[in-house]
Amino acid sequence: MDLQGTKEARKQEDGEGPLDAYGAGSGRSKERSNSHSHHDTPSNLQPLRRRQQPTFLHPPRASRHASVAAPRAPHEPSKPSPEAMAVPQALGLSSRNVRLLGRAKRQPPVTKKTLSELDLPCIMSNINLRMDANFDRDLHFKPDLEGEKGKRKRKEAADYWDAMAAEIAIYSFCAANTDTVPEEGTEGTRKTFEPRLPTMFETLQEVIKTLVPTDDHASVTQNLEVPLLMQQIRKGVLDMVALATWLAALFKTHCAPMRDEWADRMVEQITEGSQSQDPHKIVDGLQTLFAILEAMKLDVANHQIRAFRVLLIEDTVPFLQEYFQGKTSHGTFQVESARLWYLAAREAAQQEDDQRSSPIEAETGKDFRPLEALFRGISGHLLQFHAPEDFPETFLFDSDRLWQLRSTAQNLVNLDVAWYIFESYVHTQKRYLSAPAETYSTFRSRIWSLLEDGSGGARTASADDDPDLRGGACWLRNMRCVALEIARFAGAACCLDEVVADEVIGPIEEALEWHLSNESELFRYFQNAMRDKILASTLASARRYLPLSPLAICDSQRATPPPPAPLPASTTSSSSSTSGSSSSSSSSTSTSISPQQYDIDRVGMRLAHIGILHWRVWAPLLYLRDEIAEQDAPSSS
Repeated sequence: MDLQGTKEARKQEDGEGPLDAYGAGSGRSKERSNSHSHHDTPSNLQPLRRRQQPTFLHPPRASRHASVAAPRAPHEPSKPSPEAMAVPQALGLSSRNVRLLGRAKRQPPVTKKTLSELDLPCIMSNINLRMDANFDRDLHFKPDLEGEKGKRKRKEAADYWDAMAAEIAIYSFCAANTDTVPEEGTEGTRKTFEPRLPTMFETLQEVIKTLVPTDDHASVTQNLEVPLLMQQIRKGVLDMVALATWLAALFKTHCAPMRDEWADRMVEQITEGSQSQDPHKIVDGLQTLFAILEAMKLDVANHQIRAFRVLLIEDTVPFLQEYFQGKTSHGTFQVESARLWYLAAREAAQQEDDQRSSPIEAETGKDFRPLEALFRGISGHLLQFHAPEDFPETFLFDSDRLWQLRSTAQNLVNLDVAWYIFESYVHTQKRYLSAPAETYSTFRSRIWSLLEDGSGGARTASADDDPDLRGGACWLRNMRCVALEIARFAGAACCLDEVVADEVIGPIEEALEWHLSNESELFRYFQNAMRDKILASTLASARRYLPLSPLAICDSQRATPPPPAPLPASTTSSSSSTSGSSSSSSSSTSTSISPQQYDIDRVGMRLAHIGILHWRVWAPLLYLRDEIAEQDAPSSS
C-alpha cells in the first residue's frame, strides 16, 4: 500500500469513482495496494436444476495414502492433490484458460493478509506513515498499482479472475452434466487444477469479519459456510443472487453511503451473470465485491489516520529516537558516515564564515550555528550540478521529499538560465521589455506547463524516474519546445513576425542546451545565487519553527506565502530579500511576492520543516552526541 495526498482523498470523500486510494491511509494507489480482488461464485450454476442427486465429478486420482511414494524425478510433474479437479474436454476451454487454471494465483488479490497493514497497530508502527503525516494533512491510503510492481499486481489479478471465470464454467458444466462419464487418461494427458472457489469463500468470510461488528459474525459464518456453499455449487443449486443481495445489505449497513452504489452494481452484475449463465459477468460482480471490501478497509484505516493524526505527529520525535537508537545500538543501522558528513558540513560552514561575512551569518546566533551547518550541507546536495549518489543515511525516511526539493530547485536554476537567454536575445535586438515582471510571470507559467506536459503531468521525483534529478532529463527531452516558446516570447518582445524563423530558434536552442548540459560559468552563477536564496529562506523559516511543536510546524505549512502575482517593474529587483517576505507571508497584505520568490519560499519552508524534525531526532543521537557527553561528564562525577 502507498500513501497519497489530497486529490485522491477528496475524491474518495466525495464518493467519486472506484477506489483509487491507498496512497495514504493505506496505500497511492500511488504505491501507497492490492489489485481489486473479487470473489468468485459459481453463479452460472442453475439454481432450479434438481433432476437427480448429482455427484461432483472428481477426476481419477491416486489414493490418499500415496503421499509416501518414492521421490519423483526432477522434471516429473507433481501429482494433483485430493481436491484437484479435472478440466472437461467437452467444455472446450481455450488453451489460455486451461493454462491459467493451473498457474494463476490461488488466493484472491484482496485477502486478510494483504489488508493487514491497514490494521491500527500496523498504522501506529508505520514509520513512513508517521513521517508523511507531518507533511501532508490529507494523507490517506491507496492501492499501490503504479510502476512495475503495480503492473505485475494488475496482471496477477486479471489472471486470477480469468481463471475464476473458467472454474465457474467448469462447476456449472459438471452440475449440468452429472451423467457424463469421467474422462479417462493418463496423468500426463489429463488436465487438472486446484480449485479456487473454496479459498475465495474462506477469504471472503475472513475479510468481512474484520470489517463488521462481532455481533454480525454469526450471521457471516452462517451465510458463508464454505462446505455448504461448495455443496450447493456442485449440485447447481446455489442462489448466488440471494447471496449477493444479502452481502449488499450487510455492506450498506456498515459502509460509508458512498459505497452503496458499488453494492447495487455488484448485485446487478451477479444477477445478470446468473440469468445469462455468463461466468465473466459473475466474475465482474465478484471483482466489485472485493473492491468494496478493500474500500471499506481503506475507509476505516483513513478514518483512523485522521483520528490519530495529532498523536502520530506529536509523537514523531520520541518514536523515531527510540526506533533509531535501537537500530544503531544493535548495529543494524550504520550511521557513522552520516556523522562524518555532518562534521564535514560544519567545518565547511565555518571556513565559509571565516572567508566572508554575509547577512545570513550576521543574524546567526551561536546556538543556531550547528543547525545552520546541517542546512548548508543539505542545500549543497540540492543545488550541486551532478546528482548526489544519495542523501546521508539519517535522512532515510525523508529521501523522497529531498529528491523532490532537489528537482524543484534545479528546475528553478534552469528557469533562470532560460530567462537569461531570452533577455539576452532581446537585448541583442536592441529592444527592451516594457513590463518585465508581467512578462516573467507569463514566461514562467508557459515553461512549467511545457515541462509538465512532457513528463505526463506532475510526478514524484525519485532516483528511478530521473537519474540526473536536475530536472535535466525533462528539460533536454523538451528542449526544442522550450526553445520555441522562448523564441515566441522573443519575437513578441521584438515585434517580429508571428511565425518564428529557424534563425531565431536555432541560437536559442543551442545556448539552452549548452548551459543546461554543462556546468558552465553562467549555470554556476545562477546555481550559487539560487543556493543563497534558498538557504536564506530556509534559515528564516527554521528560526520560526525552532520553538514550535511538530504539530504547530505542520499546521504552519498551511500559512503559505501569498500566490505569486506580477509586480511592478521597480520591485522585481527585491526578490532576493527573503526574511521579511517569509515572516509576513501568513498575514493579509496588499502586496505580493514575485513568482520566483514564492517558489523559493515554498522550498525553504519545506526544507526547514524536514530539517527541524531531523535535527531533533539526530542531534542528541549522533551529530552533537560527543558534545553532549562532554557537557554531562563533570556533573556525573
